[in-house]
Amino acid sequence: MGDEKFNFENPFVQDDEEVEVASVAYKYRKFDLGDGVVLVVRYEHDAVTVGPNGETQFMNIKALNEWDPRYSGGIDWRQKLDVQRGAVLANELKNNSCKLAKWTVSALLAGSDQLKFGYVSRVHFSDTTKHAILGTQQFKPKEFADQINLNMDNAWGILRYIIDTCMKLDEGKYLILKDPNKATLLLYDIPDNTFETDDEDGSEEEEEDNERF
Repeated sequence: MGDEKFNFENPFVQDDEEVEVASVAYKYRKFDLGDGVVLVVRYEHDAVTVGPNGETQFMNIKALNEWDPRYSGGIDWRQKLDVQRGAVLANELKNNSCKLAKWTVSALLAGSDQLKFGYVSRVHFSDTTKHAILGTQQFKPKEFADQINLNMDNAWGILRYIIDTCMKLDEGKYLILKDPNKATLLLYDIPDNTFETDDEDGSEEEEEDNERF
């Protein structure tokens, strides 16, 4: 089918830029969480397709990257993907449960009709520049959420707890990290200038120079 256009241009491309950007549609939704907390979230649609009744359906597309099977549970995708795709996906869920849950939540909140995974592997494990798509798998987001035991009520509860915790903190800059081996979130108080880029530092120096003169 032809290109599906939204009403507005890509918000991340300036008018004077002549670059080809990823074909992504952005959707914004606002949620009133109560107690004066309003949440605005940006979602993405990666593609559109035609449904069985000729209707337009939105899709999220994500890539699962194969790690060297000698270190990832011994499942070689080239040997197992066609005959034991469920085992391959189960291994990914074990090793990357947070990432898959994040993709699923995003697809659910965006209202995507389909969530498609591509199984991507290096052509040669020592070459980081060449990759091959070994196969794909497609789910309805709600059905996949049920399959991985993702409860949206629980997800909203966790978000509410994080917001309530952060609202009690002093003004400043904080960093939230997930423990890689546990279902635990870590909250760090970090200096205000952390993660500032050189360009930002240069702009601040120019402003200071202008103020001096």
